[in-house]
Amino acid sequence: MKKIIKQALSFFLISGVGWLMDISLYTILTYIGVHVILSNIISSSVAVTYVYITSTKKLFKNESRINLKVKYIMYIAYQICMILISSYCVYLISNCLIQMLPNVNISSIKGIINLIVEYAKLSAKILVTPFTMVINFIFMKFLIERV
Repeated sequence: MKKIIKQALSFFLISGVGWLMDISLYTILTYIGVHVILSNIISSSVAVTYVYITSTKKLFKNESRINLKVKYIMYIAYQICMILISSYCVYLISNCLIQMLPNVNISSIKGIINLIVEYAKLSAKILVTPFTMVINFIFMKFLIERV
């Protein structure tokens, strides 16, 4: 039990670095006008590749006959599904948050409203993260150590 807790904490640390990469790229992309779903797909893809490479080198031991390159393809297939699902969740949550904003056409506060919209997009991404991180740990542990 101690080993799995230590492994999970290490994975969350590695994932945290990946998440910082993810959230930074996501923020830049949404800020320059890239659609929320596409921004999340691009930023998440960069981050999951980093997490896979780092985790397989430093954290998980591949004790099966299946090569890590083959497992990477399996991991990417899984991540494509997860990224699409989480991107849609980010989209839904950000839209819900944006819908709660008042519709204001006063030019003096329009900039403030636009800033709040950007924070809503970022907040949606942050809200989805803990769920995906836990699911990713479970999948990665199973894939690398059990398959």
